[in-house]
Amino acid sequence: MKVLVVEDDPEVGETINMAFSMRWPESDVNLRDTGNGAIDAASTDTYDLVVLDVNLPDRDGFAVLEGIRSVSHVPVIMLTVRASEADKVRGLEMGADDYVAKPFSPFELLARASAVLRRTGGGNNAPQSRVMQAGQIKVDPDSAEVFVNDDRVKLTPTEFKILSMLVQNANKVVTRDSLIESVWGMDPSSADSYLVKLHIQHLRKKLGDSGVDPKFIITVRGFGYKVPA
Repeated sequence: MKVLVVEDDPEVGETINMAFSMRWPESDVNLRDTGNGAIDAASTDTYDLVVLDVNLPDRDGFAVLEGIRSVSHVPVIMLTVRASEADKVRGLEMGADDYVAKPFSPFELLARASAVLRRTGGGNNAPQSRVMQAGQIKVDPDSAEVFVNDDRVKLTPTEFKILSMLVQNANKVVTRDSLIESVWGMDPSSADSYLVKLHIQHLRKKLGDSGVDPKFIITVRGFGYKVPA
């Protein structure tokens, strides 16, 4: 497993490196201490996971995330001392898969990393190859591609996982709790209330759907979401 760690504090970077090496002895950790270095690394190599600090000396971490997303769909965990909900929402909106607030426990980071890898199929645990279709939506788990009326739609790994689960259960209601458990690997009672709703909004926008009169992702109030077959 290859991990890109973007952290300008050498001690924090080495702590993360040691934690991943202990949890996954076969892991290959690439440490970068600048945003430009991170984008360059993501552009020239393939990674299973990126751990990205928000506060970097040359570029804001959100700008770095945008740069990484322009070249790769690799799962990204953001490290931030900013605990405000606005910053968390901003990171998720820009394509981050999770966030960990500083100071953090290495064990917490490893748990979050395991959950992200599990739900995105990273770490040599790729999803089975089986093209799924529901109405005008086609999902290819093998290539991680989504098409609407044969037009490709670019999604983040988390958005792809959510849509895959909805399409796989076409015409059936998928509850918020089951999405949190399957996609995020979290206990629904401990998850942020806006987590699923925010990602559904982003999915609808990318699919060209409407929250007022949706045709692709339908909200079943009090239960969850479904896509027509």
